[in-house]
Amino acid sequence: MRKARSPGKRSKKVNYQKLPLPISLQPPSYREQITRSWHLRCVCTGAAPTSFVFTVSQLSAFMGIIATSATASSLICDQLLIKRVCVWGPVATAGTPVTTLLKWVDDPASNTQSGPPLTQTDTSVSFDRPAYCCLEPPKNNTSIFSQWADASLNTQWIVIGCPLGSVVDFWFDFIIDDLGAPSAGPVIAGGVLGTIYHKDMIAGGTTFQVPANILNRI
Repeated sequence: MRKARSPGKRSKKVNYQKLPLPISLQPPSYREQITRSWHLRCVCTGAAPTSFVFTVSQLSAFMGIIATSATASSLICDQLLIKRVCVWGPVATAGTPVTTLLKWVDDPASNTQSGPPLTQTDTSVSFDRPAYCCLEPPKNNTSIFSQWADASLNTQWIVIGCPLGSVVDFWFDFIIDDLGAPSAGPVIAGGVLGTIYHKDMIAGGTTFQVPANILNRI
């Protein structure tokens, strides 16, 4: 006669971990060329711009270049997408207004398409609140600014107006150029072969540069 198991007594049965299904009989497929993201910051020095225009090649060089000699460079990325741009404009004198502005270029050259114009702006007169605005590409993919751009193009992309000392943040999606030969970057001065730099964006007397000294800028 089989002895009844006492109530509450644990079973001594060993529970083996189940094998995941389906079992891979060969290496699975995977995405070899991935999209990367980067958040970068720059500050406005020199002169306050009213309509500084960032080109695609400027933005890609700001994101990253590799020095191929003391005076030449290559772009790190092959294509990029601007996901968001934000600017904070400080008030220098209380009661004296400062204004920030961000907009997509109305009719970018070398393209057969554009999109609805979009301008964001803000004004402040107080020390405790900088003038702040953000710009994002349209969500419906009808605009060229919602799409990927070739990193080497000199197409005008974003217009900015801001006071001196403004902080500007960029959010990028990009693809590293490991599919072919890297695109030529801007002319530089004093580069060290193989070093990665963030290239200042300069127009007239205005310069936008990375603020942290630990990052390589040129």
